[in-house]
Amino acid sequence: MTDFITIVIAILAIVLIMKITKKIIKFALTVAVIGLVLYVLSNYGFLNGLL
Repeated sequence: MTDFITIVIAILAIVLIMKITKKIIKFALTVAVIGLVLYVLSNYGFLNGLL
């Protein structure tokens, strides 16, 4: 019975960690894409007039 409870707690912990990680990764990827777009636009002349 103790093994079963330990397995259930471990699975719940993994699910919780995955949910938190998903939010962090989504935020990091969003910031990375925005940075990449600004980098490309500034290097290829689209934003040179603004900056």
